[in-house]
Amino acid sequence: MKHGAWHQFGDRSQKLALEQLQHGAGVGVIISPRDLALDKAMEYAPKYKDAGGDVLYDPQFYVPGALLGKLGTYPTATHRKTVSELHKISDDDLSDLADKLRQISHDLGVAGIVAPAVVYEAGRPDIDGLNQRLFAAAESAGKSLRLPVYATVVLGRSITTSDHTTDSAVSSATALDADGWYFAFEFSVDRVPGSEPDVLRCCRTGLRLAATGKPVLHAYAGPLALLSAGFGATGVGIGHSHKVWQFTRERWEEGTAQGGGADAPARYFSNALWGTIIHPDETVQLPPALKAEVLTSSPFTSPWNRWQANKHFVHVICSKVDKLYKTATAREAVEAAIDVLSHAVALHTNIADNLHITLKDDTASYQAAWQDAMNKLLSNYSDDYDYLEML
Repeated sequence: MKHGAWHQFGDRSQKLALEQLQHGAGVGVIISPRDLALDKAMEYAPKYKDAGGDVLYDPQFYVPGALLGKLGTYPTATHRKTVSELHKISDDDLSDLADKLRQISHDLGVAGIVAPAVVYEAGRPDIDGLNQRLFAAAESAGKSLRLPVYATVVLGRSITTSDHTTDSAVSSATALDADGWYFAFEFSVDRVPGSEPDVLRCCRTGLRLAATGKPVLHAYAGPLALLSAGFGATGVGIGHSHKVWQFTRERWEEGTAQGGGADAPARYFSNALWGTIIHPDETVQLPPALKAEVLTSSPFTSPWNRWQANKHFVHVICSKVDKLYKTATAREAVEAAIDVLSHAVALHTNIADNLHITLKDDTASYQAAWQDAMNKLLSNYSDDYDYLEML
């Protein structure tokens, strides 16, 4: 698995991902069948590879009965059933699922197989068993194509609220004979995760997966991608839409509202603030030197509009992630992230307390919590970092 940022599809991402790769941002693309029909995926996959990016296909069985968006255009749609129905899946059906995963993976020229899996839930050993069977189908496809197989480890909110339940789910997942891990963590409903205990638990979980010595792709990372290299993740999934800034199963549930916010002003993601600021309405209030520091440059800042803001967000995150992966160790990546967060906290304090400017997005609400979480990760799990450095 390539080290660095992977473009995580959301709505209208296929051209954006290609453009980013052509500008040197990111190392690969994660195709979402919810958002891109199979014929379009087959059209774009060779273009991504020509631009230097690897391709992965995520079957997105998180809510397996869902057929929203473009999911029905993939042959695996015939196996999309409720969890209770999937428990009854026959060996012949599993063999058919393996054949369809193999065909899709071959047609898209993927660099590895992402196994289908249902969201892990607390007190549901039946889901553990179901995910083992779904993984077996992916394993069969991987052996046929001689490709690595990554187990999907998506931890639901019923699990992510305690270390005990998180550890139990990780133990079940890592019992699979996988070549790596496609990892996502369900937080609360905050726009950006802001709970220090939750962020610490997410990073600790990623650290446990990395300690297996196998690659970890932190999916649906969003701005939290700043922390991923620091817990040993090999790759990080980045998408422009707020709906993929963190994992949320609502994107695969019937009746989910989409769209909205058409009149909202463009948000400018600032590397220095590690958050958004409204440009130009809020940036014009800043003193010239501070404004120059806040306005991180990218190829996508002119002309300025909401779609350019999406491209700018992806480019800034990818650039920072790729830079972090140039550090020698996960411990050094944590220290680099803490430096970014410390500076961001200081800038936000200056803007709020000295300049008396209140930013609409309240993007000062999570940096200090993340900083505390990473300091605790380093101090509480020093032995794990020593072990990573020996791998």
